[in-house]
Amino acid sequence: MRFLLFLFLALAAGIGLTLFAENPGYVLLTREPWTLETSLSLFFLGLLVVFGFFYLLLRLLDNFINTPARMRRWKQQRNRQQAIDDTRLGIIDAICGHWAQAEKRLQRKLAHSPQREINLLTSAWAAQQQNEHAKRDEYIATARSCADSKEENTELAVGLVQCALLEQSGNTEQALEMLQSLYQQAPANPAVINNLARLLQNTGQWQELLGMLDAAKKHHAMPEPEMAAMQATAACGLLDSAGNFSEAESAWKSLPRKLRLQTDVISSYCRALMRFEHHQDAEALIRNTLKNEWSTDLVELYGLLQTDNPAAQLKQAETWLADHQTNTTLMLCMGRLAIKNQLWGLARSYLEVAVQNADSNQAFLELARLFESLGEDESALETYKHGLQNSLHDRKQTFKIPAQQRPVRKTGKGDESEASDSKDAQLPSLAYSNESK
Repeated sequence: MRFLLFLFLALAAGIGLTLFAENPGYVLLTREPWTLETSLSLFFLGLLVVFGFFYLLLRLLDNFINTPARMRRWKQQRNRQQAIDDTRLGIIDAICGHWAQAEKRLQRKLAHSPQREINLLTSAWAAQQQNEHAKRDEYIATARSCADSKEENTELAVGLVQCALLEQSGNTEQALEMLQSLYQQAPANPAVINNLARLLQNTGQWQELLGMLDAAKKHHAMPEPEMAAMQATAACGLLDSAGNFSEAESAWKSLPRKLRLQTDVISSYCRALMRFEHHQDAEALIRNTLKNEWSTDLVELYGLLQTDNPAAQLKQAETWLADHQTNTTLMLCMGRLAIKNQLWGLARSYLEVAVQNADSNQAFLELARLFESLGEDESALETYKHGLQNSLHDRKQTFKIPAQQRPVRKTGKGDESEASDSKDAQLPSLAYSNESK
């Protein structure tokens, strides 16, 4: 289109010049006592010169008048560009750990920066690393005042940074209060939900954490595996912190069914039941759970239960041997149950298998206590020694089972009269503390 317009103007100019050359005409200007007569072409040339002269004169006057304003605009643009460069370099310095230099750069052209909040928040971070808490709070307050007239996300970002800095400086309670306030303002914000859930977990506020995780699920604020793990942690913490049986039972019933099917949560509830002397309830729950899912934690707890019928416990544990013949935890559990039934030889057999695996310090301790109760002090001392070595070196230690110092006759797994004589079978296990039982 431009080409066609240019071509049209060129043709028109050519035609006009041709006509003008054939009949150039003249111009006559008269004013008494002067008369000016010239050709039309020369007259137009003179007009062009006069026009150019006055145009240049006006431009010079305009530049002279507007030079200060142009200088101010140039300086503002230069300061703005320098502020942008300082922001970039200041953030790089902060990331590299040059806190003082970063703070200096970020504050140098702050008034001209188009991203003042970024400068102020990064300066607050740098001040925090230098333990200058007063300057940190001043930067945060200034950033908040800058964000008042802007969009909500900017103010929310300032609050999140302040919470992170407060937590880093050890003011966890203040950070938690601020996050709760931010949650009231933005209940669907993923960053607020994630940070609040993490702080609730760190402070052990399990009931509030479970509620927050429901909000996280509703708003898709965190990955499903992370949320599931945090829910299990909250459920276990809630059960572990119960002060009495009523609180533990109420907490258990308040949990979703999905959580009450997890073995780690069941373990926490069983420990709570054991703390409040409800061993029979714990035994039934562990037994029913292990029918569907194997859990070494529950097996270990099963061996620590103090029920009215330890013989039935031992019989139940024997049913698990078919699928877990050399499992250390099961051997330890059965050894403890055999001790409760005063089946010393059977207890020794199970505990010897457990210590041969060398992956349970409790097995060494139980076997040593068994030797001590049976009066085999040298064997007990040797077992204590190897157990200590095993725990200190954190690796399997070859352990030679001490030779039996007194005859013990094995009559069968379910025989409660196992002993060399009836007097030895009733030997009291004085070496056992309440902790081992």
